[in-house]
Amino acid sequence: MRSTIREVLRLAGRTWPLLLVWFLGGWIVRWVVIRIAAELGAIDATLGLLVLPIAVLARLVSYIGMFLVLRDSMPAFTRLAKGNVTDDSVEETALGFRDILLSSVLVFFALYSTMDLMRQDLLKYAGLAIESDNFFTYAGSGTTVLAVTATPASVAVAIIAFAGRFALKRLRSRLPAWTSIITVYFEAVWVFIAVNVLSSLFSVVPAWIDSRQFIRSLDELRQTLVENSVTLRLAWDGASWVWNSSSEIIFLALAWLLVAGVVYVRSLTTSRLELRRARPRGPLLGATLASAPAGLARRARPLFDDAIEIAKPLLLSARVILRGGIVFLAVYVFAYALWISVGDWVLAGLYAAIGPHPYAWWMATDQPIGFVIDLLVEPVRISLLAVAFDFCLRSSRRAADVALDDMSDDVDALETADGESSSSR
Repeated sequence: MRSTIREVLRLAGRTWPLLLVWFLGGWIVRWVVIRIAAELGAIDATLGLLVLPIAVLARLVSYIGMFLVLRDSMPAFTRLAKGNVTDDSVEETALGFRDILLSSVLVFFALYSTMDLMRQDLLKYAGLAIESDNFFTYAGSGTTVLAVTATPASVAVAIIAFAGRFALKRLRSRLPAWTSIITVYFEAVWVFIAVNVLSSLFSVVPAWIDSRQFIRSLDELRQTLVENSVTLRLAWDGASWVWNSSSEIIFLALAWLLVAGVVYVRSLTTSRLELRRARPRGPLLGATLASAPAGLARRARPLFDDAIEIAKPLLLSARVILRGGIVFLAVYVFAYALWISVGDWVLAGLYAAIGPHPYAWWMATDQPIGFVIDLLVEPVRISLLAVAFDFCLRSSRRAADVALDDMSDDVDALETADGESSSSR
């Protein structure tokens, strides 16, 4: 434990300037993009919808940059990469960064929404748009600056973005390298809209479940039992307290570690990291494609390959994390929660030291104060994630599970005939 803490602090101290540059860059771009989106959204909600995903994408780019800064200080990662943790040319670096982005967008946007950060961006965007002089110019149309739910316009934008992203990826060998930027943008747009639409749709699910008669009967039974037994009441209250106190931080700790894993696993494709037994298509998928009409199978295969391309780094990073063991995961979650708590304690202490002030003063200074705390907390948190995943790589018990394979830098390596993977080295 002590050695892990020393390693995290050493890593953060060694790379602090670069980590701060990436974090500041992402924060500044996000702030600028939200303001631009608000100005456009006050004119037409669709225009704001087209720009706003770039704000979340800027945060993702900054976090990916922070993770990659730490690569050469991760022993297990360096060993698997055979010492080659950087690309040989600017073009290879850009293409590698593109592949990492495309593999991380879906999981990061989902995590960003779960952490309520996407809603905060939307509220900030809406507040700025309302302040615009042009906000009410389209008020009679029935739309709002927050028209990112399942409206015909947002669904159409998502479909067009998904189709454009799919077409660009299929034709990338015949397109100039700069079109990768458009591919990443299309990916961000359709995922952003999909996450918001799904969040809106599933927000009513808990209330619907609670309204079911079966759930109400279980709740009445629970109340009867705890009212008639002190032991059961204490046990239930204790379990509820533990769940309410720890479930969110455990989820966030593991989800962030999974994001870091996707970044590092996708980065290792340069050194051809892959599961030795991994196959681009499983037996069920292969049988489904084989039984389908030839024309339909030929057209459906790229869609399946596209989904596999996203899922493969995610599944591999999850397997590597599980190889760390339950004891390590418990220690890691405790360390993660402790460091997040340190940031909260520092913030609370700073508020107490500043003392009472008018509400308007706090409205103007609350975000800058929180931003200063983030500048101190985030580099160490990212370093903790890097050290934790490097430990998982080092702790993998079976060399056959994580092996160097001839997985090409190009994602087209996933498109192998008959669902068979490339031969292992």
